[in-house]
Amino acid sequence: MKTLKRYLSNPYVALVLGMLFMIFGSAKWTIFIAPWFGLAFLLYFSRNVKLWQVLVFGVLGLYISGLLAVYEVFPAPLPIFMIILMIVSLKSILPYLIDKLSKAKEKGFLGTLIFPAAFISLEYLNTLESGDVWSSIANTQYQFKAIQQIASVFGIWGISFLVAWFASLFNWMTGLHWEWKKIKRGVAIAATIYVVVLAFGIFRLAFSHTSADEYVKIAGVTLDNTNVMETLFEDEFGKTISILPETSQASPELQEANKAMIPFIENPADDKYKRTIETLEGNLELLFQKTALLADEGAKIVVWSEAISLIINNQEESVIQRAKELAREKGIYLFISLGVINPGPYSPDRLLLVNKTMTLTPEGELANTYLKSNPVPFAEQDYGSDDIIPVIDTPYGKLSPVICYDADFPHFMKQVGSKKTDILLIPSGDWKAIDPYHAHMAVLRGIENGVSIVRPVSRAISLATDPYGNIVAKTDFFSSTDKTIIANVKTRGVATIYNTIGDVLPYLSLVLTAYIILDILFRAVLRRKKSYLKGKTRALEA
Repeated sequence: MKTLKRYLSNPYVALVLGMLFMIFGSAKWTIFIAPWFGLAFLLYFSRNVKLWQVLVFGVLGLYISGLLAVYEVFPAPLPIFMIILMIVSLKSILPYLIDKLSKAKEKGFLGTLIFPAAFISLEYLNTLESGDVWSSIANTQYQFKAIQQIASVFGIWGISFLVAWFASLFNWMTGLHWEWKKIKRGVAIAATIYVVVLAFGIFRLAFSHTSADEYVKIAGVTLDNTNVMETLFEDEFGKTISILPETSQASPELQEANKAMIPFIENPADDKYKRTIETLEGNLELLFQKTALLADEGAKIVVWSEAISLIINNQEESVIQRAKELAREKGIYLFISLGVINPGPYSPDRLLLVNKTMTLTPEGELANTYLKSNPVPFAEQDYGSDDIIPVIDTPYGKLSPVICYDADFPHFMKQVGSKKTDILLIPSGDWKAIDPYHAHMAVLRGIENGVSIVRPVSRAISLATDPYGNIVAKTDFFSSTDKTIIANVKTRGVATIYNTIGDVLPYLSLVLTAYIILDILFRAVLRRKKSYLKGKTRALEA
């Protein structure tokens, strides 16, 4: 038993365990309890080794675990991905360094706040730099619905704080050898906070449905459009290629197939692309057919998944006209999502394709055209959006469309709450490696802003949720035959505390972290000054 205890208390064993837990808590596997222990073990390592070991082995551990956890999730070429991951790893070690340099483990129960404050500060600053929250540990907790409800008060920062604080509490108790007399007061305070948070979440979920709720039937449409890339590749190179729907964005097959895209964009009217054009038109026809069928089944709002219909820019007017006629004929709100190709010579400075969604009313009018505001790095161009989320007033509440990656930007998505949107429509396109992680990231925007979400997706799970994150409908792209989702969705959103107080928690964390850093610097200067004076005194005595 003593031998086992000695091995488990080894900092490097803790480092390996921390790495394993963080891998299993990542976007690929997302075992929700894993990050709670992952952070705890990594913090144990950093507190029980020398500073240089944290900088070398801690960063290396974060890098290796990140490589195993995120490869194929991030759609950048491997060399670029590895460089970015090193930068991320160097940034991610900062909360551990702040905790160590501040001697948090010597500061008692109050010292447990240092690591979570630094952790939240880093997450928040990352969103100010890049905007998105892909790296937030809060995203891993989608199986823990009760804990997710704190996002309605503090945003995702409340979730991240609880996970990081657990790591700090665990290490505080370990440092005191779990002696009850020494830890009972702190345990009582922490346990009360966690119980209150859980009780709030359970209570909120229990009363998420009332007899006064009104609903509207909304449908999402997608299809398997891998036939486009396969046909295009054959038209361009005269040989076949097989692309499975679950193919990774980083796969050699897809990278090879993408080589045919630029020549096609440059001259789609070339006779050699006749079969490709026929395939595109066939897919568009299928989308309109599916839309009509869903309207006949009672859907009052129909949404196409992200850029599911590729068209040439000279086709756009005819497609819009057809959508107007269908919306008027069926009496529906129709959100068509298009990838509009602008033919011409390739140039990085020229917009080659526009990713947009267009809103058609039951009267057959074009109510709105929305351009994707946040293009995916390394994969998309800037589409020229005005960065304003539209609001369409309807008998079924206020509807707002955004597109896929847009929903990963909480600061951008605050518009939804401030404009009192009721239903957020998120046409999206994912890939197997981020399924269902990415869908559940979007659900957090619904909880934060008190809105229902409908997210039709190609190559992943499509979800519809209420303002509390409850799933009201779900369709798995890979097992569904028609690949549509249809759900009864609440027509009214709910007010949230987060809509009112905003990012109070990260602001407080930033203040505390800034104070801790200044204190570290002040003490370092003081030590150097004392050392200098001591040396000078010795010199004079000599």
